[in-house]
Amino acid sequence: MLKVVSLPDSSVQSVSIQRAVSQRAVSARRGGFVHGTKIATPEGWKSVEHMAPGDLVRTLNDGVREIRRISTDTVAIPSGETRAECLPVHVPSQAVGNKRPVWLLPEQGVAMKLKKLDSSMSGLSIVPARLLGGKGELRSHAPATMFEVTTLFFDQAEVIIIEGGLLAYCTACRFRRQAAVGQPTYEVLGDDAAAEYIEAMARNGNFSAITDPSVAPPKVIHKNSVSPMRPTLGVRRSGRPGRPSATVLVMRARQQN
Repeated sequence: MLKVVSLPDSSVQSVSIQRAVSQRAVSARRGGFVHGTKIATPEGWKSVEHMAPGDLVRTLNDGVREIRRISTDTVAIPSGETRAECLPVHVPSQAVGNKRPVWLLPEQGVAMKLKKLDSSMSGLSIVPARLLGGKGELRSHAPATMFEVTTLFFDQAEVIIIEGGLLAYCTACRFRRQAAVGQPTYEVLGDDAAAEYIEAMARNGNFSAITDPSVAPPKVIHKNSVSPMRPTLGVRRSGRPGRPSATVLVMRARQQN
């Protein structure tokens, strides 16, 4: 398995691969997440390569959602490739509040909070990551000549949180094209409109439009929460002379299995 490893000096390296693997490699002009990227889940951060269909992921607007399908591929970048549309975007540590370097594939959708650009606007718009190259500390170049990526699919299009609070757009499964009633829809911008929004963000020097620091790092969400309540009338509490020394955990009836 190929994996891009983040090093303290922000450099990356890849493990050696067999010739048979290189013959199956696909183009970098796609979306997905480079192996090593952390995804926000109810249990905390989890590397994308360790996720499987059925796992739960935290989303920006829809709470917790289940992964319906996963696709893993090997990406190959020819030596000497310089075209931005064919190169991932490197987000150095601390560039957008991220503690570790993050790589975004060129066609990976990134959600922008329009209110951060203009207080009169609202909602989210999706821009391709390749247009972020060259803005601030973000640069377009190859993490390695070959590396593995994983793409996540949900029942509906979702915006999930990856490390650094970056807002990543994931499409729906092919067999679930229609959005459910009340399901948020996201506008995927063309290059001209996306470039205009990104330029406005870069001029302000505030990349909070593509991040949500309030949800990173995620807190553990317990499936069966315990709510404290007063003991039943007549039952002695612990901690005083003549009362039980053992702590008694009282759960509401609706929370008991």
